[in-house]
Amino acid sequence: MIPEKAIETVLAQIDPQKVIDLTARLVQCNSVWDPQAGTNETEAAGVAAAFAREQGFDVNVETVVPGRPNVIVRWTAGPGKRTLMFEGHTDVVTPGDRSRWQYDPFGAHIENGRMIGRGTNDTKGNLAAMLVAMAAIKAAGVPLAGSVVGGVLCDEEDMMIGVQDFIKQGHADTVTAAVICEPQDGLVCIAQKGALRARYVVHGRMSHGAMPLAGLNPAPAVAQIISGLAGLEAVAIEIHGQDPLLGWPSFTPTVIQAPAQGPPQLNVVPGEAQILVDIRTIPGQDHETIRQALASLAEQVTATVNAHYRDLDDRLGIDRPFEITVTVDFLSDRPCTRTDDTDPVVGAAVWASQRVSGHKPDFAGVPGATDGTYLWALKDIPIVTMGAGDRHVPHQVDEWVDLDQLVDTARIYALTALAYLYAGTDDA
Repeated sequence: MIPEKAIETVLAQIDPQKVIDLTARLVQCNSVWDPQAGTNETEAAGVAAAFAREQGFDVNVETVVPGRPNVIVRWTAGPGKRTLMFEGHTDVVTPGDRSRWQYDPFGAHIENGRMIGRGTNDTKGNLAAMLVAMAAIKAAGVPLAGSVVGGVLCDEEDMMIGVQDFIKQGHADTVTAAVICEPQDGLVCIAQKGALRARYVVHGRMSHGAMPLAGLNPAPAVAQIISGLAGLEAVAIEIHGQDPLLGWPSFTPTVIQAPAQGPPQLNVVPGEAQILVDIRTIPGQDHETIRQALASLAEQVTATVNAHYRDLDDRLGIDRPFEITVTVDFLSDRPCTRTDDTDPVVGAAVWASQRVSGHKPDFAGVPGATDGTYLWALKDIPIVTMGAGDRHVPHQVDEWVDLDQLVDTARIYALTALAYLYAGTDDA
């Protein structure tokens, strides 16, 4: 049992204005990874590192690739074998067409209790809350057993090279549990969907739009691939059903380009097309089986479309000495995760959430993948994902976060660390 005095001491160290100010400073950094525009995570990482140093933490800044640093924040609270990691990322997605925003996407505008801007929700607000929470637990002076690590990581929105490098450098070796700081609207998420990303490329033959028989249009193959993906999704739904925390599996073509490179022209039959596919899986689905099904689809489409063109050529009395080819390659593969609801970090997160909010939080699943996927899959680290922000707001125009909820999230993070590392805790 944690004494009430210890709880109040930790909560007293959370300064709401500090959470808001640090969020604003992070949001004002344009940390979209865009080499052409010259923007990256460097400035945001610098803000986080400077704040952590000011609080007396041991801070290392490590370059993953040029312009993309990780910031590692450490504090040893006392002897003990538990190490709790807090993880948040510094990169954000593009704001897109800025004319559609009511306010500057990097202005951190505050109105009606909300901060508006790219990354307020996903996930610079939660990154600020995590750093303030770490500072609070350190400043409180409550006896703890173990360590706290903050991973301020790059590239969560794309290939997650930041967390992979964090693991490669050995920083995860002593971590016994992790809180992934993402917008989950007060839910305690103990599961995440898996993510398998694939790219189909259809090779045809370019020609004039007025003379399509001089080329080989990839469009019929594109149509069949899209139809085939819908069929694979239907089978997955039929076999695996709806997961109670994660919902339904999905096979979603997200990018369809013809031509695959360069500008399209109305009077040109493209020589090549590509389809990017975002597959989200639930427990029970085997990723290797999915890979094989996607490869089989490429072979089936190749055979079917070439048979179609041969039949057409026979009927028209022409002979085109070339064929359609369809290839598929895999861009990333992240498994589903599920942490047992009896794990100590889950118990700590639930207790902390209930202590701050006054009610027991619901368990849920993350509809997407996070950096926690790699911690769970490669290092067998139990994870919970939780944080402030409506789960449907990330990546939208006029992204926002409720500031009261954000401050409460800092309190929840701090009490989660207290519960997990308190010196009187069993096995601490």
